[in-house]
Amino acid sequence: MLNSSAPTALLRRRLVLIVPAVTASICFLPTSIAEPTVRTGSLGTGTAWETPWYVISSQSPGPTVLVVGGMHGNEPAGYRAAHQVRHWPIVRGRLVVLPQVNRAGLTANMRWAPDFRNDRSRRDLNRNFSTSGDSRPLTPLCRAVWQFATEQEPDWVFDLHEGFDFHRINSKSVGSGIIAFPEQVEFARALQQAVNADVAPDRHFDLLTKSGPVNGSLARACHEQLGANSFILETTFKDQPVSKRTRQQRCMMSAALQRIGLIHDDCTDLLSPLSSPGISRVAIFDDAGANEAKVLSTIDNRPDILVSHVGPADLCPAVLKQIDVLLFPGGSGSKQGKAIGEERRHHVRQYVRNGGGVIGICGGAYLCSSHYDWSLNLMNASVFNKTVEIPGKGRKSMWYRGPATDVDVEITQDGKPALGIHGLHSVNYQNGPILSPGDHPSAPAYKPLAYFRTENGIYDPQKNTMIGAPAVVESQFGKGRVLAISPHFESTPNQTSVVLRSIEYVRKKPSVGDH
Repeated sequence: MLNSSAPTALLRRRLVLIVPAVTASICFLPTSIAEPTVRTGSLGTGTAWETPWYVISSQSPGPTVLVVGGMHGNEPAGYRAAHQVRHWPIVRGRLVVLPQVNRAGLTANMRWAPDFRNDRSRRDLNRNFSTSGDSRPLTPLCRAVWQFATEQEPDWVFDLHEGFDFHRINSKSVGSGIIAFPEQVEFARALQQAVNADVAPDRHFDLLTKSGPVNGSLARACHEQLGANSFILETTFKDQPVSKRTRQQRCMMSAALQRIGLIHDDCTDLLSPLSSPGISRVAIFDDAGANEAKVLSTIDNRPDILVSHVGPADLCPAVLKQIDVLLFPGGSGSKQGKAIGEERRHHVRQYVRNGGGVIGICGGAYLCSSHYDWSLNLMNASVFNKTVEIPGKGRKSMWYRGPATDVDVEITQDGKPALGIHGLHSVNYQNGPILSPGDHPSAPAYKPLAYFRTENGIYDPQKNTMIGAPAVVESQFGKGRVLAISPHFESTPNQTSVVLRSIEYVRKKPSVGDH
């Protein structure tokens, strides 16, 4: 083990450590290149702040790159991106990943380390690292991270963060900024150019290279004491979905690792391994019109599910082939469909046609229908949404049936394999679609799996239009399977398992005789 105060000169140049094989789990590799080996473990095993680490070693000598995410618990894009980067196909050197340093903070959506949230001197993990060769990190977690970092002897360090606003709009925030030491400005500029290629000019990333990472940060400590080239990459969480911010982090990291030589090709579109035995790779749409929080809390951080956030830019063949189940959550189906756009809707249909699975919940179920010009047309389904003149109130659309409430839903025996339950259940309802057979010539017919047995409504024309209508339907689209779920099982106490069962169900390709 290296002494944490070892002189910089002794650490600045060293041989690269090649770690023996333990498991082989990295995908996307050309067949002519030996597959990397992976070691994994945890810091602080058994503590409240236990956090995983990953060491991915290529079969060729090269530099060691340390990627850190989740230092601040309210900055999820860095944590998500770091987890994705660890699946990338390195061809030389080593990739060391600490994806969720502040795991307890991430769980609580709290910037600080929860154990020290009332201690202003120690609550910010990224101010707790060594500030000189003879100082110690201030908390047990930071001491464990520092010991791990010194043992890995990184040549390069990238700490993935998020700011509360765009730096070029609000100088008090470092959001959408690349923080580097002055001597690293040319390298940082390459990352800036890569990420700005797909960013609106008023939200461009800025180079912040006057004095380098903040004093007390892991990145600065690694530079000053270990001789590493260190950077902090900041996205902005204001008015931007996690999917966009995570993609920006991947873009910068891909540019960085290509320049360093750890990867050959652009990996911005690599979110997950191509093969994941025993694990469902679920992508949840989180852009305009999506209200993903409740369903995300149901499926996230499970050992059998690998969750990715995706936005319109991710709905392309390169990304979709990495996904087992694509989930469109509640919210506004029209906003989701319009944000996706015609070309990406075509990509989604092709993904399902080739065997992918789709789940649409409430607003996402509207999206799966064939009723609108923004629909995905994954099932021949019309929606009850006519506009009616209501005396004293004017013209009202009938899709809106009032505030959220619970209604009775009967799951049939045919629905049990998909939902895991059957019989009559009270389920939360928030204006999900009332479906009936449509007239789309190429969309497949749906099969009802559950029916509404009570209804919600505020206008006379809505009476008796919901009772007996399907609450959950299934369609087979090409080789893939689609579930449209009108009510919210994920918002119903003791019914969240329905979503988990649905994921398992649509992941399995339907048999030829299923419909």
